[in-house]
Amino acid sequence: MNQTVNPEIMIHLRLLEGFESISLGVLIMGIFYGLTLCSFSCLPIIGPYIFGVQGGFKQGFSATAVFVAAKVVTYTLLGAISGSLGSVVLEKIPADQLLAGSGILIILVGLLAWQRRNSCHMNGGNEDMAACRPHTKRHMATLGFVTSLMPCLPLSAILLYSATSQSILTGASLAFLFGIGTAFSPLYYIGGGSAGWISKKIREAIPRHQGMLQKLSSIVLMMMGAKLFFLGSS
Repeated sequence: MNQTVNPEIMIHLRLLEGFESISLGVLIMGIFYGLTLCSFSCLPIIGPYIFGVQGGFKQGFSATAVFVAAKVVTYTLLGAISGSLGSVVLEKIPADQLLAGSGILIILVGLLAWQRRNSCHMNGGNEDMAACRPHTKRHMATLGFVTSLMPCLPLSAILLYSATSQSILTGASLAFLFGIGTAFSPLYYIGGGSAGWISKKIREAIPRHQGMLQKLSSIVLMMMGAKLFFLGSS
């Protein structure tokens, strides 16, 4: 094994290899991290966006489902790529570059969300809210893709194993299982739905300030992106 590989990634890899079935180990690891690190690191990113949409619990829940589905698809693609590239993946996992790049893309989503607030003219009517839903789905799918690229020790271990297998099918299936495991976490859906419910209640209570709250949500999202960018650049 290449000695430049992060020792913490190697620890996770050995944990996976400790299971009788590597597939079972990946699934269990996905469930565990979905209930802990993955959800805790993603909710601060998707929460401000969903809060700014102000669409209620149902829309917050469905938007979160789009986000999670995008993560599963991205994980699967990353696994397939690792399986096909083989030893190239073992050379170096550019964690800093990925973190900085993720930050830039999150800032971009924040800017697009700000622009969408102005173009949709969300005045509380059902038609206006419906007109904004396609934008919400696209933005949440983008956030799902972006957060999947952020450095993640268990995923890196899975990609490393996929690279050594040199099998596209093995890489894709293992990364898919990890994504499905994280998708089981109820914290995603409760957090996203709750953010939508709270923001809708605020919008109904003080409708004249909804524009300000939407812009504030976009600013918070862009600040999260900027933080990731500077962490990756430092």
